[in-house]
Amino acid sequence: MPTETRFTRKQVLKGILIAAVAPAVPGVASAQQPEQQTSDITLDDLKTLEKMVGIEFTDEERGEVLRSVQRYRDGYEAIREMQIDNSVPPPTPFVPVGKQPSPSRAMSCQHRAMPDLERPATDEDLAFMTVAELSQLIKQRKMSPVELTEVYIKRLDAYGVKLLNVITPLPEHARKQAKQAEKEIMAGDYRGPLHGIPYGIKDLFSVAGYSTTWGSEPHVSQVFDYDAAVVEKLSEAGAICCAKLSMGALAMNDHWHKGRTKNPWNPSQGSSGSSAGPGSAMAAGLVAFTIGTETQGSIISPSHRCRVTGLRPTFGRVSRYGAMVLSWSMDKAGPMCRTAEDCMLVLSAIQGGDPRDTGSVDRPFHWHCDVDLSQLKIGLLSDGDALGELDGDVEYEDYIELLKSMGAKPEYVEFTNLPEGIMIDLSVECAAAFDDFTLGDDIDDLKNSRWPQIFRAHRYVTAVEYMQVMRARTVVMRKFEEELGDLDVLIAPGRGSYPLLITNRTGHPQLLVPYGEDDRGRARSVSLFGRLYDEATMCKVAWRMQQETGFYKLRPDLSGL
Repeated sequence: MPTETRFTRKQVLKGILIAAVAPAVPGVASAQQPEQQTSDITLDDLKTLEKMVGIEFTDEERGEVLRSVQRYRDGYEAIREMQIDNSVPPPTPFVPVGKQPSPSRAMSCQHRAMPDLERPATDEDLAFMTVAELSQLIKQRKMSPVELTEVYIKRLDAYGVKLLNVITPLPEHARKQAKQAEKEIMAGDYRGPLHGIPYGIKDLFSVAGYSTTWGSEPHVSQVFDYDAAVVEKLSEAGAICCAKLSMGALAMNDHWHKGRTKNPWNPSQGSSGSSAGPGSAMAAGLVAFTIGTETQGSIISPSHRCRVTGLRPTFGRVSRYGAMVLSWSMDKAGPMCRTAEDCMLVLSAIQGGDPRDTGSVDRPFHWHCDVDLSQLKIGLLSDGDALGELDGDVEYEDYIELLKSMGAKPEYVEFTNLPEGIMIDLSVECAAAFDDFTLGDDIDDLKNSRWPQIFRAHRYVTAVEYMQVMRARTVVMRKFEEELGDLDVLIAPGRGSYPLLITNRTGHPQLLVPYGEDDRGRARSVSLFGRLYDEATMCKVAWRMQQETGFYKLRPDLSGL
């Protein structure tokens, strides 16, 4: 925490006077400064900055503002001396624009009727069951949370190091939670579908008393004394936290301080990032579900690579309290599971507003599996050239035929891509979130990362340009909502192409569903985009697809690890 600074009444009044005059009349403000407070900033320096941002003033205009610019630098230093923690947000939370339900805590989560299940003969088969299936076994007391937890602890121990997808295993923590869950269930106190279900979480969420490394060598000794909001809510639901899973260092790609997280389907390949560990661990059956985060593809990309179902909820649906900040206006937390149904069961437990995260909100949440596809308006992303920019898999006629066979009537639609230059929004916020780190010595210990260059480069973006970009995002949000029209769901191949980039800025949800592999053995998938705070509709469509195809039941061969 910063040390307290006390000012005299005279100093305060002088500061108020200067602040009041400076924005309107720079020359007057500079006249208040003693001559000894000169600076080495010159008119030529201003010309250089103008050249960098593509504007031009006259020498007379530069002269009028020079003293103010010189004084600003002292203010920058004063702010840096405050040493503002990564967790402190700006007082302007991002608000998605578009059709959405009114604020409400209304919630329902109806479980589908399932056939009677028995415990599989092998632990391997057990490990790859869905959350819905495992939940039924536990509820009917055909398997205990302690037994299931031990299965996953053993798998984490056997494969975590080989796949480099576990940063901190939590076996004793998990055993304690499992015993508590078993005691409650045996006493008839069943909390719901996640009670007794083991999971793993990306290592940017705090778990009290355990290291939270952010995948970064300079942060390996970092320990928080509180649980993240997601961890709190999962504990309330009776879920069992078994491991802190790997992530790309400071949430970029799949490289962390011990190496590169591997894709279980092809261990010579990285699992993609930055939710690398959650994707890899889910694919390898090391836990029943995982929690990742996304700012610009970090749930969707590893879900595609590792062939798991990943849900990026609407911005604000899930509290980010206790999670590393990369971007206040773009960070989202969400589940990575076997099926769309599982994703919704997990989301039902972690969603909801939180006063500790000013970007989080309460919106209605209702889930059941029933859907009549003929009553939905489904759009299919067209424009093959643009599709190919992000995903090689632009052939998705088989998806379309499947939808039609289930009663859907999809239609091709087009959307306006992002304007050039808007991508600096993310990088500027990242640079601000890690400014103390950037200006310190520890950044030199961050290996295999482009973050140092990105953080430094985006110190040269002016505040005016950043605000213009954020205003451009408002235009993008309005345009995207206009082009969505009355669509219930938008479908695109693979990671979703350019709508992935758009919707990470508009706040709309996205779901990635594995769809087998191509003739070269590479992963195929399909992305579904929904309306704001309507994850349910797109997940219903996806679950119907998964029931028809059964691709979620496929598993990688781990025998060669």
